Amino acid sequence: MEPAPVRPRVRRAAHPVLALALGLAVLACDDARAPAPGASPSAPAPSAAESAAPAPSAAPAPSAAAAPAAPSAARREMPPRPVPVGSSGPIQPSAPPEQQMMAIQYTLAMVSPQPTDPLVDKAYLEAIVPKLAAAVRTADKGKTPPNPAKATKGNRKIEVDMGKGCNERTPSNLLAQRAGSSLREAYDAGVLVVSCHDDLWECHQSTRDPSDVLCHAAPRR
Repeated sequence: MEPAPVRPRVRRAAHPVLALALGLAVLACDDARAPAPGASPSAPAPSAAESAAPAPSAAPAPSAAAAPAAPSAARREMPPRPVPVGSSGPIQPSAPPEQQMMAIQYTLAMVSPQPTDPLVDKAYLEAIVPKLAAAVRTADKGKTPPNPAKATKGNRKIEVDMGKGCNERTPSNLLAQRAGSSLREAYDAGVLVVSCHDDLWECHQSTRDPSDVLCHAAPRR
């Protein structure tokens, strides 16, 4: 009797649920190995030391000291004032000799020309001196001396003599209100000081600096 033929064993398919679980596990492993979106697969991950290193600082701004300083404006050197800046005095006859000497030195410096001062305009002087003479005759509160206006100190100063009423405002008022000129025009013509002088006082008005006026006792002899 012949033996029965051997039938090949047919493997049964895995359970459907088990097959699905195995498939999902394989996909999860592949996703873990895949690079993140946008990342270069060849770029190595930064080390911990590199991550902790500080970012390079920006280039330092240039120091303020390195910038060239603006040249300071040239200032005229004057001797000490006998009274504070902004005060016109007057320096009284009873003032200490030191203060009276300071007044003399200061008024001399006011009329001393500097290289930057304009040259004297003789045409201006010839026109303004007669106008000031006529102006003081109408403004004088006393008896006006003869020939009351004249140019002195090398034509750098105009002196106006009057009987009474000289004060710190008189020189500029005579120029502007009665002679049709100004301190600025006088300076541009090379006149550095305009003064008034009555029986008690003399007041010196600078044309360089309209705020610079100094009065002192100067009785007319």
